[in-house]
Amino acid sequence: MSLQKNLISATRPLRYAIDSASYRLLGEKKPIKSLQNTYYRRPMLVVGNGPSLNETPLQEFSGVPSIGMNKIDLIYTKTSWRPNVVVCLNSLVAQQHQDNFATSSIPVFLAWKARALIRKENRNKLNYFNTFYSDRFSNNALAGFGSSATVTYIALQMAFWMGADPVILFGVDHSFAYSGPEATYQKRTGPDTNHFDPNYFGHGTYWGTPDLLRSEADYARAKTAFENDGREVLDATVGGKLDIFKKVTVEEALQLVAT
Repeated sequence: MSLQKNLISATRPLRYAIDSASYRLLGEKKPIKSLQNTYYRRPMLVVGNGPSLNETPLQEFSGVPSIGMNKIDLIYTKTSWRPNVVVCLNSLVAQQHQDNFATSSIPVFLAWKARALIRKENRNKLNYFNTFYSDRFSNNALAGFGSSATVTYIALQMAFWMGADPVILFGVDHSFAYSGPEATYQKRTGPDTNHFDPNYFGHGTYWGTPDLLRSEADYARAKTAFENDGREVLDATVGGKLDIFKKVTVEEALQLVAT
């Protein structure tokens, strides 16, 4: 098993290089190009999938430019709020949720590396972004985004590309209950307590365990990139455990988006 893991790790740079080359040649860039500076210096939400969303009045932010992530559509029956775009980095999630993504009226952007796992009839109904082997923060979405252990890092790079300021986080709880190694795939048992919906990764399905330390390093990169451009990322996650970004309350976030 360790030999297999070592082989996978050793070939990662090559696989990323091949993906980047194929994206340059074959990837449709118009959808992501059209997002550049669409919300220039306007407040924007980046909405995660933590259980704190069940305590977040998202409906009060309806109409505020927003980026949702992964299976965020599972919350649509509970709120009038909708994101403007949805991003998904994880290939397993892309494969699991592809039918929902393909029928979404909201533009969905998947990592190009996941494209091979999408059925042919769904493939051209979706949009794609490239990811680098490096985790550097990218300000050029046409070239690609720095890779990460968390899709939130991709969403922050997307928000930067869209010109947003400030970016306000919701649902980024940065806290997970699980046992075993980090950054691996596990079969779920029982209801999912790590996300806003108990069926988010339902019993018997697979999910990728988090790597919180790597995520924190990437969040710090995002913070620096925004600050260097005179912009800011704020964290309004209810009860969130992340301590990288300045904390604001839901009420303060409402005031910010109203100005």
